[in-house]
Amino acid sequence: MFGEKKTENIKGKECPVWQTPKYEVSKAKAVELLNLGDYGLQEGDFWILMNTYANGTKVMYTGLILSHNGCLKINDKLPFPFMAKHLKREWLNDSLIYEYNDGTLYEVGEVSAKNCKNDYPYAMAFKRCFDRVVLKKSKLAYSGIYSEVEADEFKQKVDDNAEQNAMKENPTISKYEWDLLNKSFTKEEIKAMYTELGISKGTDIPLEYYNKKMKEKEEKEKGLLQEKPFY
Repeated sequence: MFGEKKTENIKGKECPVWQTPKYEVSKAKAVELLNLGDYGLQEGDFWILMNTYANGTKVMYTGLILSHNGCLKINDKLPFPFMAKHLKREWLNDSLIYEYNDGTLYEVGEVSAKNCKNDYPYAMAFKRCFDRVVLKKSKLAYSGIYSEVEADEFKQKVDDNAEQNAMKENPTISKYEWDLLNKSFTKEEIKAMYTELGISKGTDIPLEYYNKKMKEKEEKEKGLLQEKPFY
């Protein structure tokens, strides 16, 4: 489950895997949620957080990562969801900070030049705050489940072999489409892009158009801050 393996390929070498007790706890909680179906989560909303040890010769599973879309699904079902009206934004020591305080929960989401390398710091700070609040409200934060935007190093990584194999299994997926899927675009959004461009599935999406859609998605997410409640 969740893509577990007995060995993981690290720099071309198969390394044995150790499932830590912390991972076992997070896995049990995730399986419980999937079986209950209360939040509409799917197995694909999760992936494994792993680290190497023993000089990079061994791998340990240390937790599970939940996608930002997964957090959106959970928030939609919470009895007391994340509400944008409880947000406050400020700059402190060169860090952009969103503070959330609804009287029962206080949380922050921050970005700085050291922990955010993309061009959308406001969106990233907001996402970090939003996901942390949702994970705490749903109690998942206490089971070793993290958000994909918790830190840059937690983002899902697809190695070259995994990408090539996936493209071979489904040759209609172009390299740009594969990249888009890994940047949180849904299949429906990608289908709409092909329709808008007037090109067939499997044709490379122009990079300029791709960058435009990425910017539009971030701007849309920032605009949601004005809505009450935020879903």
